[in-house]
Parts: sequence; C-alpha cells; structure tokens
Amino acid sequence: MPEQSKRVKPWYQHFWPWLLMVGPIFVVIASVSMFFVAKANMTDLVTDDYYKDGKHIDIQLHRDEEAVKRHIQAQVLISPDMSAAKVFVSGDFDAKQPLNLLLMHPAKKADDQTIVLKPVSAEPTAGRMGYEAVFKPLAHANHWYVRVEDAAGVWRVENKWFVSQGNAINLTPMDKLFGTADKEQH
Repeated sequence: MPEQSKRVKPWYQHFWPWLLMVGPIFVVIASVSMFFVAKANMTDLVTDDYYKDGKHIDIQLHRDEEAVKRHIQAQVLISPDMSAAKVFVSGDFDAKQPLNLLLMHPAKKADDQTIVLKPVSAEPTAGRMGYEAVFKPLAHANHWYVRVEDAAGVWRVENKWFVSQGNAINLTPMDKLFGTADKEQH
C-alpha cells in the first residue's frame, strides 16, 4: 500500500488538468481585453435620458420651421486640410446676430466642434453674407453633420456631408419635413 501512494502524482503534475484549463483562461483574458477595447472606443449614440431628448425634438423642429419661413440657406466650403471653412448665408436673418457653425461627428461626441463665425464684411454681397471659420482639423469619418444656426437659437439649417463627395456642402431648411415643397408643387 505505501508503494502505491508514492506512485500517484498530485493533480498539478498531470498534463490533462492544464490542458482543460487553457480554454477558460484564454476566454477570461480575451474578455477582459475586449472590455477595455470597447470602453476606449465607445460611441455616444445612445442617450441616457430619452424623455428629456424627446422634449427637445419639438423645440428643434421650431427652429427648422423658422428657417423655412425665412428662406435661409447656407453654403459651407471646407478647406482641403479640413481646418477652416468659408460660409455663405442668404435669406431673411439678422446679419448682426452672431452665427455658429457646428461640425458633428456621426459617432463620437468628443470630436464635435462649435465655431463662432466671423463676418468677412459688414454688409451682405449679392444677397448673401460671407463668414470665415477656423477650427481644429476634423477627425477621420466617412460623413459629418454640418449645421449653421444663429446664436439666439431661432433658426438652423443643416445637412449630412459625405467627405468623399467634395468639400462643398449646401444647407437648406428641411422643406420635406414640413410639406412646404409639396404645397408649392400643387
């Protein structure tokens, strides 16, 4: 009997327990590393307060309606290095009121930028007012959301900018949303 107990090795000296533990250990290591990768690259697409955001949607729609009434349009020309822009705004708006250019990344709120536009001249030329904007270079993205609005929050015009389609973006009021385009055609 004593000889037989000497021959039995403890469990950790056997090959099979270690082989069976390799899979779960690998899964735990992969899970922990993926958690940190996901945390570092998370997007801001999901909001924490749906009710609050829903209330603001109605307020935002009034701004679009106001831009339609005022026939406000804007053209944004982004520089090739994506660090500056020229903006031309036309329509019935107060040229003395400060305007903002908003460049919104489709997934990362940290890359969003709000720039106060600087007028090129004091008076409109050919029915449009020219502005300049300088900002930090835009992060890589296939598309951006571009908005021009007055600082008082009365109106806004916006559009999606596909970077591959050039650096000129036309911003018009959301006519289709309110059915104005349909009324004019009939």
